[in-house]
Amino acid sequence: MSLDHPAALSPPISDSWETLADGLLIQRLALHRAEIRAALPLAPGECLLPAEASPASLLARPVPAPAAGLALVEAAGLAYWTGLPQQDGVDGVSPLTTVVQELGAVLTAGCGDQITGAVSALCGAAAWWTGAFAAIRYDGGHHRTLADVTTPVSLATLERTAHLVALGTATRLLRRVLQQTGDADERVRAAFCRTIAETVVTESNVDTVVEELGELRLADLLVNTAPWRGQHTAYRSGLGSGQVE
Repeated sequence: MSLDHPAALSPPISDSWETLADGLLIQRLALHRAEIRAALPLAPGECLLPAEASPASLLARPVPAPAAGLALVEAAGLAYWTGLPQQDGVDGVSPLTTVVQELGAVLTAGCGDQITGAVSALCGAAAWWTGAFAAIRYDGGHHRTLADVTTPVSLATLERTAHLVALGTATRLLRRVLQQTGDADERVRAAFCRTIAETVVTESNVDTVVEELGELRLADLLVNTAPWRGQHTAYRSGLGSGQVE
């Protein structure tokens, strides 16, 4: 195909769906910022959360990325992902922090400080995004029926969600770094291969976790961020619950 042909200059269709999902995610945060702030003083029992996860703790501000890592995050088009948690987060420690930090450490083993810092920041932000929508889960609708959500969610389910979301953002960053460097850094290739291996291991759990979450905002966050074969299916079919709002 000639490079003059428009199709030769078009980005992969998956990139377009990622852009759409990113925009809807940012829009959703903007639409519910007031509700998220109003949830801060609520107790776990008031908002269908596990006892270990108050809204205030789930909204704890992640550790910011070092400057070098932040540059990679920005180059990957994910500055909003780490920037909004810094802007809207509160002081504290999220109960989801440990699981995402462990994932980031495994994925970036042997990598330099820049890659490690960038992935760590993305993983910490994944915990915040998961926590932000979990904090207002009680006020949402079921992802399939839109009926009121009445069943509490477990901490284990929120941890699995944060893990899958963090895996998705780490994969995006490492893929972009490889694209920009021409696959030249063996350490980055190894880290990217670890994300793919982890995806294979966790992919079969996505549907189960979605059903455990129940609520549409959390379900949208998970299925459009986690790197699995059904990613963006709802949006491609025109039935995405993200379009509800």
